[in-house]
Amino acid sequence: MKSPRFFKRCLPTWTLTLALTAGIAFSWTAIGCGPSLSYSVPPDLIKRLPKSSRRSVFQAETVVTIAVDRKSAVNRQIDNTKREIVRAASKIAKAKKRQDSAGDQEASKIDREIDMLDAQGDYLAAKLDHLAVRYRLALMELVLANAQFELSKVKLVKKHSIAFDEDEADFVDQVKSIQADVDDFRKDVEEDAAELKRDEAVWLAVKKKFFSSIGESAKGWWTE
Repeated sequence: MKSPRFFKRCLPTWTLTLALTAGIAFSWTAIGCGPSLSYSVPPDLIKRLPKSSRRSVFQAETVVTIAVDRKSAVNRQIDNTKREIVRAASKIAKAKKRQDSAGDQEASKIDREIDMLDAQGDYLAAKLDHLAVRYRLALMELVLANAQFELSKVKLVKKHSIAFDEDEADFVDQVKSIQADVDDFRKDVEEDAAELKRDEAVWLAVKKKFFSSIGESAKGWWTE
């Protein structure tokens, strides 16, 4: 039985603690690689707005809240996928223990089971990589949302003739620049998602082949 990519990628740091932390640590390294805000409105200027306009500021902040929720959703998927990887490794370890005391026929069946779990591990590792990319996109979208929020604030400040040296046009350009970065990176994420679908198809094919070989459905709950 060949040494699968799953082990090459995952087992060098295969402890429970590292498995549950490595993915998110990798994701957070992406923060410094994306766009950042160059222009923002000082909080004290917002306090000088009429109360009615300050309510408009809170409404404009909705776009930021949505972006934060989107980032949190991806983060939960990362955590869930890391737990699935740990479960897959545990199943492989248990299968190998069963194999040690199994007869030839049963050992051959377990060998195919391990191949299937390896394929699942390959897919989950690829999924974790993809989620890290999606997490970076979510971070970039959050920066974009904040840029849009800052633009909304500066418009209100200018509308009420509150003294502020920064030019509104700079805030507009900031949004356009970050939007362009997000759009470009989103294309990369979409390409990566397509590649992940191919990885999933490989895993499902191996899973189906295994269950067909033992005369059972490929929808066994314990393989998920």
